[in-house]
Amino acid sequence: MMLWGKAEKRQPTHAQRLFHGLVREWVWIGLLLLPMTAYLSVSSGLALNNSFYDTFRRLTPLPVDPRVLLVTIDEPSLKKLGPWPWPRSLHADLIDRLNAAQPAGILFDVIFSEPEEPASDKRLSDAVCNAGNVVLPLVREGSSRYSQADAQMLPLLKCAKGLGHINVEADNDGVVRRLYLREGPVGATVPQLAWLAYEMSDETKPMPGNPQASILKHWQREHGVRVPVIAPGARFPSVSYVSVLHGEVPPEMLHGRLILVGGMDSGLGDYFFSPLSSTVGATAGLDIQANVLNALLQGRSVVDLPGWLAALIATSLVAVLLGLLLHRPRYALWMTVGCMLAALLIALGLLRLGHWWSPAACWIGLLLSYLIWNWRRLSVILAYFGWELARLDNEPKVLPERRRAPASRGDVLQARIFALEQAVSRTRDTRRFMADGLECLPVATLITDPRGNILLANRIAREVFGNDLVAENLLEQLADLGYPPLHNGVRPALSALELVEFRDIHQRSLRMELAPLLPAEGDIALGWLLSLTDLSKEREAQQHRETMLRFLSHDLRAPHSAILALLDVHSGESPVFAQVEQQVRRALSLTESFVQLAKAEADGYQFQPTLFAMLVMDAFDQVAVIAQLKGIHLVHDLDETDEGMVSADQSLLTRALFNVLENAVKYSPSGTTVRLSHASEQGWLECRISDQGPGIAPEDLPELFSQYRRFDSAQGSEGLGLGLTMVKAVVERHRGRIDCESTLGKGTAFSLRLPLLDE
Repeated sequence: MMLWGKAEKRQPTHAQRLFHGLVREWVWIGLLLLPMTAYLSVSSGLALNNSFYDTFRRLTPLPVDPRVLLVTIDEPSLKKLGPWPWPRSLHADLIDRLNAAQPAGILFDVIFSEPEEPASDKRLSDAVCNAGNVVLPLVREGSSRYSQADAQMLPLLKCAKGLGHINVEADNDGVVRRLYLREGPVGATVPQLAWLAYEMSDETKPMPGNPQASILKHWQREHGVRVPVIAPGARFPSVSYVSVLHGEVPPEMLHGRLILVGGMDSGLGDYFFSPLSSTVGATAGLDIQANVLNALLQGRSVVDLPGWLAALIATSLVAVLLGLLLHRPRYALWMTVGCMLAALLIALGLLRLGHWWSPAACWIGLLLSYLIWNWRRLSVILAYFGWELARLDNEPKVLPERRRAPASRGDVLQARIFALEQAVSRTRDTRRFMADGLECLPVATLITDPRGNILLANRIAREVFGNDLVAENLLEQLADLGYPPLHNGVRPALSALELVEFRDIHQRSLRMELAPLLPAEGDIALGWLLSLTDLSKEREAQQHRETMLRFLSHDLRAPHSAILALLDVHSGESPVFAQVEQQVRRALSLTESFVQLAKAEADGYQFQPTLFAMLVMDAFDQVAVIAQLKGIHLVHDLDETDEGMVSADQSLLTRALFNVLENAVKYSPSGTTVRLSHASEQGWLECRISDQGPGIAPEDLPELFSQYRRFDSAQGSEGLGLGLTMVKAVVERHRGRIDCESTLGKGTAFSLRLPLLDE
């Protein structure tokens, strides 16, 4: 919980602030794009809607229903029967011929609005009445009514099975794609002519389309449908008007069929541009009626999807893309293409179900989403690059940079590219500097990634390991070299490697050091820096020094001790023996000083928890005899209850205290006092040893702890000036410090500061 709390309080980075700003901006863009997409979805003036419909209709043509048969007023009929218009008695004869074959219905796409000879009109009226299944068209006049029939034509209209309109709706490009199955003056609407023919078929269904009325300037329209078309190469079965009239068509071909009679010659009837006009030319009105009837018979009429549902589908796809662009920005192009394909599939599926939904508005919303997203994302990336490159440019320069031609100040992208080029060049130069510097290091040095794979290794490292190390694993290489934990089969993590000195398979003494490579911001290691120092020569020198110490401390002492023993036997025989004894004892003292200094500077310390009072008591016991012989009074403020503990090598730290006390006694006049006091504060123990001797000159204090230095205040005392050097070495090895304060004629005080041992 504490870690989570800290994470919550952490300030967001600049990149996070930019991303959060992009998210907020994207929300506002979505709030603008979605209503725009919804508006375009219900707009009928979008040109792409017509293109999509025409393409989809060509991809999904309707088959031809065999119940539909066209009787065409074509060029052969005009040649044999004469120019148009023909007498209505001819039409009556045609109806009689058709009626004799008992068709399901007869649709006349021929306008009988003006009266002719009364006998001819009566003959046609009688034929229509006898057939009982003839439907006739109505023509719209003006903007609010259909044409009114003359009194002579009323019998004909009354005998018809029904009167239907033949109005169509042309889109803004002049192409007929829609019509209404019922329209007319308000309150007096009539059905469409093809619908009347459909009602005479065996099976009828409710009128498709939206029954809600649409009223425009006193004109009411209902049940709007789209005009479906058959394949461009397909045609409805047809026979010539004159062939039927002369009895050349077998009756069984006409029996039970829905027969549409109308003009198919370019000089007759009405012609329109349809979705197929680009391949087959203008479409006759009779073909329009046939296509509408064909769709009704197969239950494949197409109606527009309700506006609210069309807007919902379009905005849903755009909203999905808006969310996906935030969630998976790297796949923006593929997600956009996927949503566009999904819109096409939805439109195609709805079309097969009899509903038309144009994906044009959805496509516009999707493309705008993709373009705006890439624009805003590129702007954020450029802003972030500019910020990061500015930060990088403000960093201290490790190496001098190569001069390049400056970028144009007017083009932001070009300026960013120039700055990035500078940064990459600087990075390459820095890497080359690191590689060259690493190569010149006098110790084996390697750089690895967090998993231990070696990235860089200098010449000394290649010599130590004996091969090319790049792309190798550090743990495996250490195991082959003989690193102890790995040699036993245990392979710890890099952070858990023991930084020890070990002897490898070539009997070299190697000391390993490991350090994490941390980023500029954060505490998670990006890699590791490992160095192996070859200490073989140092260890040989140390072994030689230890041999010399043993020689000094044992082999050189033995003859001196034997000489002293012989001199004790003959001490009263001659003054010369006394002088010899004095020189021998001086030689032993010098040897002891050398040995103690060598031990103090060596690495063989054995630290253990120790009562500081015990060390002081041991040192006081050793110096007490010297002080008593000289008449010096020794005083300390320690008692048996003092529990101050330090981590110390008891032998060497006691010797260091003894040296300081011995110097204080040695240089103090008889009858004076040497005082030791101590105090503990903030984890440190401070020991102060003061005397009342002649003091040390201020100019001599900086060289007080140097080897072989003798000062004027030390005249008359034996020694080589190694005692205080040994004291300083011991105190520093105990992570402490020693200082000296002195006043000529008043005395000297040494302060020793040692870290207290933690409880």
